[in-house]
Amino acid sequence: MLKMIFLDVGNYVFIALFIILIYATIKIVKRISASTLEIKYTSDQKPKYFKNSIIALLIAVILMLGIRGRISLKSPIQWGTAFISDNNFINQLGLNPCFTFLKSYLNSKNPENRQLNFIDDGIALKNISKSLNIKGNLFKSPIARKISASGAPVNANVVIVIMESMGLSKTGLDNNPIQMTPYLDSLAKTSYTFTNVFSAGIHTYNGIYATLFSLPALMNEHPMVAAESTIQPFTGIANTLDQFGYQSVFFCPHDEEFDNMSGFLKNNGFQKIIGQKDFPTNEIVSTMGIPDDLLFEHVVGELNKMATAKTPFLASILTGSDHKPYYIPLDNGFVAKTKDKKFQVVEYADWSINKFLKLSSKQPWYDNTIFVFVADHGSWYRDCYEMNLSYHKIPLLIFSPKLLPQAKMINSVGGQIDVFPTIMGLLNRPYINNTMGVDLLKEGRKFICFSADDKLGCVNDQYFWYNNMGSEWLLHYRDKDPKQYIQQFPLLADTLKNYAYNMLQTTQWLIKNKNVGPQK
Repeated sequence: MLKMIFLDVGNYVFIALFIILIYATIKIVKRISASTLEIKYTSDQKPKYFKNSIIALLIAVILMLGIRGRISLKSPIQWGTAFISDNNFINQLGLNPCFTFLKSYLNSKNPENRQLNFIDDGIALKNISKSLNIKGNLFKSPIARKISASGAPVNANVVIVIMESMGLSKTGLDNNPIQMTPYLDSLAKTSYTFTNVFSAGIHTYNGIYATLFSLPALMNEHPMVAAESTIQPFTGIANTLDQFGYQSVFFCPHDEEFDNMSGFLKNNGFQKIIGQKDFPTNEIVSTMGIPDDLLFEHVVGELNKMATAKTPFLASILTGSDHKPYYIPLDNGFVAKTKDKKFQVVEYADWSINKFLKLSSKQPWYDNTIFVFVADHGSWYRDCYEMNLSYHKIPLLIFSPKLLPQAKMINSVGGQIDVFPTIMGLLNRPYINNTMGVDLLKEGRKFICFSADDKLGCVNDQYFWYNNMGSEWLLHYRDKDPKQYIQQFPLLADTLKNYAYNMLQTTQWLIKNKNVGPQK
């Protein structure tokens, strides 16, 4: 980063001006201090220590608040706080160069942000291009490929519900005996239901990023606050559907600046971000913001307004109730069947989804809408593996009673990164796919990889390979078998490992070389 600054001769003028200003400031401060600090007290005059201490404390509090930038408990100031437009140039003008420079420097020194060196970049790019069936690249990005469509496009609305912590293990789809999700289980019988899908990571920001932008989670990296994210656009569902005249909105139940969601999404195609600031203060019950069922009421109201326009809409909704601190509203009609609070919130989240669909079914836009339900990540559940698969195995349901009347149960392997391309296939729209995702209904995949901070895993339809601090395992996850198979099937273990290494190495290269944006 420093090399980039000093190699550009054009920066020398600004560096010189900066040094002159610093020198002038120091001289002025010294002159002021010399004339004001020479105070001599008479015998009847004593410094007011208590008063001065209170003033100093207040000044310190104000300075700390200024450094933090916001009074919100959930998140301090982020680079996205300055973003007020869908025009990237205008947004860049609002950034404080001192803030972004120091942030970039500190990030570069953080050992967790070290570059991945699993495999040579060129080899990784070649291998991933082959796995994506790319023959002869026509674009700047080596993974970009043109997706064609025949016949009339489906001009449908798209609603993507990203459910907080709704792991597959909580549902009847994984034979959970507690029966916490009767509505999701029932919905699965009338939907395109994918039972072997995996989240990219174990954090909400991983889930949003992978679902809406179809890139895997790099180990120990927060993609929405990284310095590289400020200087380039990302291909994603909002940017792509914008080309077809779609309106777009993202709903967040709490502070939308948390994890820099608002800034990142606004910078990458989402025209409107609705969050805690837009809800009545009496409905904000905790740091997780507004409860799910009230959130869905506001969602339906906003979508009704958007439906009055002549163009379809894309809406993505992040829920939050199944996250500590748990809060379940009273007197709203919900009655829990379990006694444990951590089970009750799952019941409530499931009940809220049913309420949302009931409210939506009464609206004129319902019949022309594709609803997608996917989790941001899973949660801990009984698991025999050191890298807990229940944190990654999630439900994926695509529901549209008029447009997709025939239910399907798909048991092949898939990932969050495949949601965007699969939706584009259902809309029958031609586009350039510059992501790592594939259309699960038309292309399918053999493997999917995921990470849990410093752990890396990869599965096919039967086996699970993972690496935890240098210790490698190969397990038959379909049977939940704890036996180590790496000695028995070393070639399979290498295949899964190499796929994960190639995916992450290629993703890192694409971001570093600014090749993740929309292609022409």
